[in-house]
Amino acid sequence: MTTISPFRRLSVAKVGFAACLTAFAGLILGITVHIGFFGLFALGAFGPGVLREAGFLHDLDDFQLEAVRRAGYRAYLAGGFFLTAVLIVRQWGQLSLGPDLVPASLVLCLLVVIFMMGYGLSFWDVRQAAAFLLVGVGLFWTVFVVLSHWAEPRALLGEGAVVVAPFFIGAFLARRWPKLAGLLLVAVAAFSVYFFHLYKPGPAPRVFTQLFVITLIPLPLAVLGSALLFPRDR
Repeated sequence: MTTISPFRRLSVAKVGFAACLTAFAGLILGITVHIGFFGLFALGAFGPGVLREAGFLHDLDDFQLEAVRRAGYRAYLAGGFFLTAVLIVRQWGQLSLGPDLVPASLVLCLLVVIFMMGYGLSFWDVRQAAAFLLVGVGLFWTVFVVLSHWAEPRALLGEGAVVVAPFFIGAFLARRWPKLAGLLLVAVAAFSVYFFHLYKPGPAPRVFTQLFVITLIPLPLAVLGSALLFPRDR
């Protein structure tokens, strides 16, 4: 006889909202207060998945579980290709794997971004997914820009217009004019590579900073823009 967990009554919306809120709070507090708060980020980002795999949480139906697993596989592919590329580039001409070459935070960022986009695009209609994900990334950048320039009004407005606004504008357009939104998102992604000089590699610290920016600005804009331009079956 199968035992039904009391967690089964929880809806995916409630679990998802609580997990996102916990992860977001941990991320912000980890940056601004103490690194220990990143434990909350791990709890929100990975806790529900651990509980599902352990059999304690049964909030997803078969379709939702399939979307989660497809997103996880895509994150695995992205992380694998990224780490292999770093290894090849950094150890070129040497017969050694070398020491650790990339910040763990960068790999974690890439995995989470790819997973969230993969899940959203597998689970929701592409227009709904693009709008939701663009708002989510836009909120992250809003908090980051405000915390970085709260005492500098000009810098706050400038970065808000360049970094934050495209995400919210894209989210607004995605539901109404998806093709136009997709075209603009891809164009903004390409422009951001030029604007932030992401095409000019430098020493390791600069390269890693560039990769963070690429992961959190051009990558989601380009992926979601392409999904809107060329929608396909999940």
